[in-house]
Amino acid sequence: MSRLLGHEASQKRFADALMAASLHHAWLLYGMKGIGKRSLAEHLAGLAMCATESACGACHACKMLEAGSHPDVFRLALIEGKRDLTVEQIRQVLNFLSLSGAEGGRRVVILDDAERMNGQAANALLKGLEEPSAGSLLLIVCSDLERLPATVRSRCMLQQCVPLHDADVTEVLKQLETPLEQRHLELALALAKGSPGAVTCLQDVKIAEALLGWQSLLSDMSNIDVGKVESWIRQHVKTVPHHLIVQLLVDAVWPVLQESTEGEGEQAFVRRQGIEQALHGCMRWPADVVRHSLRAGPALLACVLELRSALKLVA
Repeated sequence: MSRLLGHEASQKRFADALMAASLHHAWLLYGMKGIGKRSLAEHLAGLAMCATESACGACHACKMLEAGSHPDVFRLALIEGKRDLTVEQIRQVLNFLSLSGAEGGRRVVILDDAERMNGQAANALLKGLEEPSAGSLLLIVCSDLERLPATVRSRCMLQQCVPLHDADVTEVLKQLETPLEQRHLELALALAKGSPGAVTCLQDVKIAEALLGWQSLLSDMSNIDVGKVESWIRQHVKTVPHHLIVQLLVDAVWPVLQESTEGEGEQAFVRRQGIEQALHGCMRWPADVVRHSLRAGPALLACVLELRSALKLVA
């Protein structure tokens, strides 16, 4: 069996069930974004379809899978620019699973972005989960388990996928098609928090350099240069991923929040609460921009100014 970094336990659980002929018809792979759940699903599909049930990479089925041409494997994910997965797409999945396998008795569907199903789509999937076709295997990939109806979750084999250890994150980042410079690699590792997929954008040198510049600006948050912050935002807020902008803000303030409050008076405690509230505002910024149709730049600057003010009170 080939090794997929960080998900060895999930692979073993699936392989054991496969070998024991007790494989559940629907596996729900859930966990934070960017940790390799889709890659894990592809690997599990390889185990299921391989002639030796080991993802050998050499048999006819494995070679077709690698080429993306296996007739008994169907992949569905959110279409770029679309808001959700529709009932028509889920019906495609169920129709595929109801067919006879072209190469054998098993058909596999990899359903990505499952949390983006609308209500009708989830109801359609539920029917398929309740009445699975013989030989069907559904590998569901989800980044937000709570957005899936409990009725769907209860009919799946739940498999939690955890963030990767730093050593595995480093190994994944070193295998990127465009290698990262050492200082960009160090920044990526600090930002990844166990999710290498969250920082692959640092292969773009302009984004990596912009984030290094942002990190430098945030090094003294209570005395931050507002003019430089405004200039940075104006230049980069449209191109640098918002979650990484926020992550560096959190990293800059986190040491202050970790300081002991023992012996502090009530006023200091209230001021610390102000920092937490301002930081939560920064963390909500990406979603608020979308939800309330805000201009990203001015909204971010307002969040930074509020955070600076709160920090000044305890500096």
